Amino acid sequence: MYLLYLDESGNEDDPRDKHFVLAGLAVFERSTYFLSQRIDQIQARHLPGRPPIPFHASAIRAGKDFWRGCKEEYRTQILEDFGDALATSNDPGVVLFAAVVEKSDQLYGEKVVEYATETICRRFDTFLARRETDNSDPQRGLLIFSEGRFDQRAKLWVRGFRELDTRWGTLRNLSDIPYFASMKDTRLLQAADFIAHSVFLLYERRDPTLIRPILSRFNQQNGTLHGLVHYRTLPIRSGCECPACFSRETPSRFGSWI
Repeated sequence: MYLLYLDESGNEDDPRDKHFVLAGLAVFERSTYFLSQRIDQIQARHLPGRPPIPFHASAIRAGKDFWRGCKEEYRTQILEDFGDALATSNDPGVVLFAAVVEKSDQLYGEKVVEYATETICRRFDTFLARRETDNSDPQRGLLIFSEGRFDQRAKLWVRGFRELDTRWGTLRNLSDIPYFASMKDTRLLQAADFIAHSVFLLYERRDPTLIRPILSRFNQQNGTLHGLVHYRTLPIRSGCECPACFSRETPSRFGSWI
C-alpha cells in the first residue's frame, strides 16, 4: 500500500495569492519508517537533545515562531538537508505529487480546493494503476491530509469522486475514506508541507530554491511530469515554461523557471 500525505499552501480565499497548491508524497508502507528516521536525523544533527520539533517550511524560511532569532544560514542548511532527505529517499518507495491551481473569477475559494483535490486523487490513482500494469505490482492507496480548513469537505469530495467518478474517469485503487492528522505528530506530513511550500514558492514567486533538488522525484513517465499539474486560465499552448507544462511539450526538460 502507498500512503499519500498531503498539505496545502496558499490561501484559496485571499486575492493576494494567485495560486493554490495541494501537494505531498506517496510513501510505500515499508518506506515510511526510513524516511521519518531521515527527518528525525536532521533534528538530531542541528538541534540535539530537544523533544521533536515540527519542521514547518515557511516558518523555517521566514524565521518565525520557534525559528525566530536563528541565523539565516542555519535555517537554510536545515531546509537543504530536508530537501536532500526527500531527493535521496527510496525510489519508487517515495513519489511526489502536486496540483497547482491558478485562481480566476471562475475558479476561486472552495472550488479551487475541490479541483486540486480531484486532480491529486486522479493522478495518484493513475500512478497506482501503472504500478500494476507496468511493474506487475498491484497496490492500493490511502490519503492522509494535514488537518486544516477543509477536513470535512475533503472527505465528502473524495467519497463523491470514488462513487460518482472524477471528470477524468473512475478511481479504482483507493482503499478507504481520507484520514486526517496533525502535522506536528508525523514527520511525513511535515514533508508534505515542505513539498507544498516549495511548489508554491516556484509558482507564486518564481523561486526554485526549494523545489530544484526534489523536482525529479515527482511522478513522471518518459520525461513528462505527470505528478506535477499546473491548471491555468490560459491553455498550455500559450507557452508556459513551468516544469509541469514544459515537460509535456519537451519531455525530460523542465523549462526556464528552473
